[in-house]
Amino acid sequence: MTAITPAADVDDVETAAEGDVPRPRRSSLGRVHQLLSAFDYEHTTLTLSQLSRRAGLPLSTTHRMVAEMVELGMLERDRDNDISIGIAVWRFGLLTPKTYGVQRVALPFMQDLYATTGLPIHLGIQQREEVTVVESLRPRGGGAERPRIGQRDPLHEVAVGTAILAFTTPAFQEHYLHGLDQRGSTNPTSAALRRELARIRAEGYAVNTRRTAPRISIGAPVLDRRGRPLGALSIIVPAGTAETPYGHVIRNTARAVQRTAWEQGLG
Repeated sequence: MTAITPAADVDDVETAAEGDVPRPRRSSLGRVHQLLSAFDYEHTTLTLSQLSRRAGLPLSTTHRMVAEMVELGMLERDRDNDISIGIAVWRFGLLTPKTYGVQRVALPFMQDLYATTGLPIHLGIQQREEVTVVESLRPRGGGAERPRIGQRDPLHEVAVGTAILAFTTPAFQEHYLHGLDQRGSTNPTSAALRRELARIRAEGYAVNTRRTAPRISIGAPVLDRRGRPLGALSIIVPAGTAETPYGHVIRNTARAVQRTAWEQGLG
């Protein structure tokens, strides 16, 4: 007797639009990640169709998953039925050991530095080849000033990132520098960045204007006992400001955070 093959679930193959090449279905967890990744600072609220398009998922799949994620508190709907990230996701994020421990230790020192200077102060954590801002203190009315909590940038693009990159393992640095050359002319060459990283290791702080120009971002690493980065602090100063005094200030603040982290068993 011939075996009967069950009909395929309509979501076993995903197509973004008629005529597209079918794509194998991602796991449920992968699709949850696609949905959550569709949101950013410029798209904090989305309609169902916008969410489907930005996540690259069929509308039927998006509709079904959104209904379940709303019930679980991972997504929320407003009075217009638009969708945003839910409180449950924020609560889970607060429990991340890699961010919570360093953020908890660093925050009092960041507050002291902010109270003294009145300038924006940030804390960043490495996430593969990017840095994520996990804490930010800034003057009221700062508006769209970079960076913002949750923002991610390539390590070489911002001071918190280059401060971290300078103290990663030689193997990781070589991998990153090779990838930088492969990505093209809009990035600094590996030779230029190699010189920059050597200067950061010698002076203990990074100076970067790639994303903050004309303002100057100055960052310093918070290291574990092996000399590897737990994160980095940065301060953003106005254009034309002398870099060295603020470099020493942010370096000393990062080292104070580092000592306290060690005393509390972090790193």
